[in-house]
Amino acid sequence: MGTLIRKFLVLSALAGLSIGIAHAQQEGDGTEPTSPEEVQGDVETIKERMDLAEGTLEKLTQLKISGYIQAEWQHFDQTTSPQGRALFSDPRRNAFLIRRGRIKFQHRSSWLTAVLYPDISERGVVLKEAYVDFGLLPDNELNITVGSFNRPNYEVEISSSNRESTERAQVTRAFYPDERDLGLMATYYPTIAESFTPKLQVGLFNGGGATAASEVDPYKDIIARLTFPLPLGAESPVQIDLGASLYHGGIPVATDSLLETVDGKTKLVFNDATGDLRGLGNRKNFNVEGQIFLDLLPIGGTIIKGEVMTGSRPTAGTAATSASVGITKGSDGKDSIRIVPGAAAKPVQVRNQMGYYGYFIQNFGSSAQLALKYDYFDRNTDMEGAQVTSSGDVAVGVLGFGGSVFVGNARITLWHEIPTTEQDSFGGAEDLKDNKTTVRFQYKF
Repeated sequence: MGTLIRKFLVLSALAGLSIGIAHAQQEGDGTEPTSPEEVQGDVETIKERMDLAEGTLEKLTQLKISGYIQAEWQHFDQTTSPQGRALFSDPRRNAFLIRRGRIKFQHRSSWLTAVLYPDISERGVVLKEAYVDFGLLPDNELNITVGSFNRPNYEVEISSSNRESTERAQVTRAFYPDERDLGLMATYYPTIAESFTPKLQVGLFNGGGATAASEVDPYKDIIARLTFPLPLGAESPVQIDLGASLYHGGIPVATDSLLETVDGKTKLVFNDATGDLRGLGNRKNFNVEGQIFLDLLPIGGTIIKGEVMTGSRPTAGTAATSASVGITKGSDGKDSIRIVPGAAAKPVQVRNQMGYYGYFIQNFGSSAQLALKYDYFDRNTDMEGAQVTSSGDVAVGVLGFGGSVFVGNARITLWHEIPTTEQDSFGGAEDLKDNKTTVRFQYKF
C-alpha cells in the first residue's frame, strides 16, 4: 500500500511538472508564458506536499490494528453438575454468546513495539495484554518483553483464532490459568546453523495471573522454555519441532503445616520450611512438547502434536473466622438473636498433578481442516479409583473432534467433546453424559 501511494505521488508530481512546462510553452493565447522560476516554484510545492504525505504515511504504517470475533452456539448435555462430576454443564443447556471479541493495537517504532489487546464481549471489557517489547539485537535475535502477556507455553502461545479445537486442554488451563501474567521475559533466537534456530525464553512473573490484584506475595515465579527444530533441511517433507519448559513458583503458606495426599487420603502434614520459604516450590511443573509437520499427501499437510505436563499446584488456604451475632425477625414478626458460627482455618492444600494432550490434524489445502484431540488431566496423581470423592481430585479424559471451513477471512468450526471420568471415581458413581457441542463463527481481520 505504501509503495502504491509513493508511485501515485511521484506520478502526480511529474504530471504537475508536465502541465507547468506545457503552460510555459503556450503562445498566442492572451496569457503571459510561465517563467522557469514559476515552474521551479511549482515543483518545490509538489515536493513539499510529497514529503508531508510520506511522513504521514510512515506514521500510519507504524500502527497496526488487527483482531477477530468469535460468535458461537454451545449445547450441553448436562444442566447441573451433581457432586461436581460434570466437566461440562450449563443451566441454560444451549446458548449463544460472544466467546471472544479481540482487537489488538500494535505500534512499532524502530526497535520498540507496544501492544494493547482488549477482549470485548457481552460480559464486559477485559484488558488481555498490555506490554512493551524491546528488540536489543539485529534481526530480533534478543527481545525483552515487559507487561502483561502470554506465559511461555506451546498451547498458551497459539492464538485462539488459529487453534484447531475451540478451547485449550484441561491441563493447560490448570497449570497456566488465564494464559497471561504480569512480568518480564527475555527471548533469544540464536542462529547456530542453517535451518537450526532454537528459541530460549526465560521470564519472571507475579504468578497470580494478568491482574495486579491477584499478586499476594513479593516473590516471583520463574518460567523457562527451550524449543528447537530438528535440522532436517528446508526441503524435507517432514519437519519436527521439540521443546521443554520448567515452571517454579508458589503461594504463601502462613502456617507450619499444609494438606497433602498420603496413602490415598488427604492429611495434615508438617511443613519443615520456615518463614517466607514455606510457599516456594509448591507451584511447579515440567513440560515436554513436540510437533510433527508432514507434507506427504496431495490433499494437504498433516500435523501431529502434543505435550505432557507434570507437577504440583496449591489451593490457597483460608483464615479462621469468628462467630457473629445479629438480630433477625421470626415468622411471628418478633426479633430474635441469630448466631452465625465461625469457620476454622483451612491450610494450603498441595496436589501432585499430571496431564497431556495430543492432536491429529489433516488439512485440505487452505479451505478445510479436520482434527482429532484427546486431552487427559489427573488432578491428584496420589489418588485413584474409589479414593477419589471430590471433583478437585478426579481424573478426566476428553475426546474432541471436529473440523473447520475457511472462506476468506471467515472460519466456521464444528467441535464436539466427550468427557470420561476416571472409572470408579466418586465412590463408584456412574460416569455422567456431559458432552458439549460448539458451533463457532469467526471473522479475523
